Amino acid sequence: MDFTRGAPYRIGVEPRPTAEVLDEFLGEMRGETPYIAGFPGNLDFSYSRFAGLLDVFATDVGDPDSTDKSGVGVKDLELAVVEFVARLANADPGGSYGYVTGGGTEANLFGLDRGCALLPAARVYCGAATHYSVRKSARLMRRELVVVDCDAAGRVDTEALGRACAADAGRGAVVVANIGTTMTGAIDDVAAIVGAAAAAGRVYVHLDAALSGLVLPFTPLRDAWGFVRPEIGSLTVCLHKALGLPMPAAVALCRADLVRPEMTGEYVGAADATLTGCRAGAAIALAWHALAAQGRAGLERRARAALATAEYAERRLAAAGLRPARQPWSLTVTFDRPAAWVCRKYHLATVGARAHIVTVSHVRPELIDELCRDATTSVVSEIPRFGSSRVAPN
Repeated sequence: MDFTRGAPYRIGVEPRPTAEVLDEFLGEMRGETPYIAGFPGNLDFSYSRFAGLLDVFATDVGDPDSTDKSGVGVKDLELAVVEFVARLANADPGGSYGYVTGGGTEANLFGLDRGCALLPAARVYCGAATHYSVRKSARLMRRELVVVDCDAAGRVDTEALGRACAADAGRGAVVVANIGTTMTGAIDDVAAIVGAAAAAGRVYVHLDAALSGLVLPFTPLRDAWGFVRPEIGSLTVCLHKALGLPMPAAVALCRADLVRPEMTGEYVGAADATLTGCRAGAAIALAWHALAAQGRAGLERRARAALATAEYAERRLAAAGLRPARQPWSLTVTFDRPAAWVCRKYHLATVGARAHIVTVSHVRPELIDELCRDATTSVVSEIPRFGSSRVAPN
């Protein structure tokens, strides 16, 4: 590991002043926030009024509905968050189990772990456009991962999936379906996936709805996604993406009968089917505030505004000759990859010849206009603001 970048901040024997360093860092980050357009974290938030959370130790240990000996958690708030997300995902809250994780990777691992426990002989299947955390999860579980082709939009090629599953007849299949792929925002056809994977036997589907899980419930697809089929066993919804938090967090949700009730932690006096045991109480409390302060109606207004911005971006990028593409009900708009300095200035995610933006709440129409101007000129119009990330080439 190269520690060169950390050298100016190296921690030594003697104390050193830190406030000025952190203040400078925060100032640079705040200046950069409006230009982070290519990654799906919603930065339109302010939680400074809850700074008191930094002066208390709050951790949820074990299952959210289980008491524990420490008694310093926010489990009541966590239960409210999980119940709310379960209802958005067309789940029966009384027949669901979930908790707030440290991010989408952990939530995906939790869901795949439940599927592999149910089908111990099954392989894990996913499309080539699936988030890389699924590959990591399969490796951690020592499970063989079968990656199948996708169509041009990034959806799983169900014919390819069917052929792969037919080779595993009788073993069952654990399949990841994307409710919004990482690069294009495409939504997999879950019914077709279930039908194709049935060639292997019993099917377990995990839904990765990291970004779209707080968008689709407010579209015409509201009644057709989530736990609408018995084969769907688990789901991931990130809270720092469409909702917006100052730290990563996600809800890991599964059917309650997939959790083994005998899993206990005697040391803390709590039942525990989570992966990590303890969770940051501050993240849970802020997630509860962000959801409760808006309610379902407020989240719907935010989702509709973000979708309208995506439509605007599609129109403006087309007018700029950048050949945009957008999948139905997605906040992600792909377009021709611009110059390297433009990609750095706007923190664009890129794959090959394409780039994308994600129109979460802090990505305003004015920023899209500026992006279009920059992408169609060779002149550098801005002074870099944050480190070297926005430095234009000579």
